[in-house]
Amino acid sequence: MTRKKVMIVDDHPFFIHGLERYLSATGKYEIQSALSVAEAMSRIYAFDPHLIMMDVSMADGGGMAMLRQVKERLVVKTMFLTVQIDPEDTIEALRLGIDGIALKDSDPEEIVRAIDAILAGQPAIDPSVTERALRHSVSNPTPSLRQDDLLTARESEIVDYVCTGLRNKEIADRVGLSEGTIKVHLHNVYRKLGVNSRSELIIKQGGLQFRDPSDY
Repeated sequence: MTRKKVMIVDDHPFFIHGLERYLSATGKYEIQSALSVAEAMSRIYAFDPHLIMMDVSMADGGGMAMLRQVKERLVVKTMFLTVQIDPEDTIEALRLGIDGIALKDSDPEEIVRAIDAILAGQPAIDPSVTERALRHSVSNPTPSLRQDDLLTARESEIVDYVCTGLRNKEIADRVGLSEGTIKVHLHNVYRKLGVNSRSELIIKQGGLQFRDPSDY
């Protein structure tokens, strides 16, 4: 069985080393750990993980900042493993496309099950985290989100290119990403905007937008 690559990012050495030993003992994962966001980002491309597990709060910026960077640059599963998470951060993490959120006081077997679910393409959000976020949303209603609030900067850029009639390969060449990465970004855009196809996206954006090539 091919082991899945998992990167653990946490600034508590005792916790990270214990978790690394536990997960390695299952025989299912190849583990690499980092004690800071900077250390993780310096290793991430060479390691090429299937899943990144990170704490929300760390000394050099924390998991939320890393989540934004990762979702902009890579196609990889992401998971918060933390003592606690504010409802606002839960909502923001879900907006950014987090795949899972687990609490550090969970049974280790529950954490393994969450990891396996995420690697299989299923979301794994701790029920208590979801409940707190829902209660917060009910108690603190906000105005409807604008499209700019829903999409990342990269997703908005790709939508603009789609609406000029460019195909995925052409967009990939312009933004310096692979065609597969463009497809993943578009899948996330469709989900966030409630559309099912390229044509629906273009219609939702007001139709094709013809621009002079010098605008690119």
